[in-house]
Amino acid sequence: MKSFKLDMDVNQAEEILKEVFDESVTQVFSIEMGQLSKVFSFMAKDKCYVVHFRDNEESFIKADYMHRTYGDRLPIPQVVKTGKIDEICFIISDKIKGKAISSYSASDQSIIINDVAKHFTNMSQIKIESSKGFGLISPDGRASHKSWGEVLAEFFREDQDGFYKDWTKLYKQSFLEKSLFQEGYSAMMALSKYSPCTPCLVHGDFHLWNLLSDGNRVTGIVDWELAMYGDFMFDLGVFHLWTPHLDFPRKVRDLWQESGSDIMHFEERLRCHMLFKAIDGLRFYAKQEAKPSYDFIREKVMALLNGNMSVK
Repeated sequence: MKSFKLDMDVNQAEEILKEVFDESVTQVFSIEMGQLSKVFSFMAKDKCYVVHFRDNEESFIKADYMHRTYGDRLPIPQVVKTGKIDEICFIISDKIKGKAISSYSASDQSIIINDVAKHFTNMSQIKIESSKGFGLISPDGRASHKSWGEVLAEFFREDQDGFYKDWTKLYKQSFLEKSLFQEGYSAMMALSKYSPCTPCLVHGDFHLWNLLSDGNRVTGIVDWELAMYGDFMFDLGVFHLWTPHLDFPRKVRDLWQESGSDIMHFEERLRCHMLFKAIDGLRFYAKQEAKPSYDFIREKVMALLNGNMSVK
């Protein structure tokens, strides 16, 4: 299985961090987090930090923007420093107390999820000016599309640069099934018409691995590099695809209804965004040459196309 992270070990990370903190760096440990960044925790000057390393800095500049803009309303780790050393980009933030909710037992997760729902509901109701647009948030806080449907289509455009450059060659060069992918894409786009015309804040990679907790409440929401303005149901779809047993979308909808509102076209929007993440998983695992993972997500695509939103 291919890895898309920098080839970096603890010793290399420590050498870079010592340049930043004038040698006073200890307890450097690797953290398994994310698909694209190499992550370490460490101590410096009696404080705990987390550092992410990548080969480009755009997502790190954006993470800093997200903290400055929304950190007073959401538990986003404070960014301490960003920079580049030897062509390796880094971002350092305070280490949040607690651990990923994914590492807790199922019974503990069922307790913590109630606080997750409260934080998510708060995030989904943050007002975003329509003039900011839709799509991935740029480092200056704007997006480039006029509608959410355009954003979904853009993710799967054939002529892309970066990570998915020439991705349609995977149809011939890997086990990516063109007919299945296109059927999932068409169903997703048909459902995208139910998304709202005004943008909301979207995390972009909302799941238990990016949520930290002390065992009772949420202490941090991390990894904002895919943050967008758009339909917040995107995050509910991603979350429910991976952890349907937690029944998270219903908990969020209940909180909306308790406040006197409802989420319009709830089922259609949920299915739309579950399909998005599932077909994106098809091409990602094909590119990663991870056949077992591909087969796993393939079953979810099939279930969604058959109208099953529990995809257990």
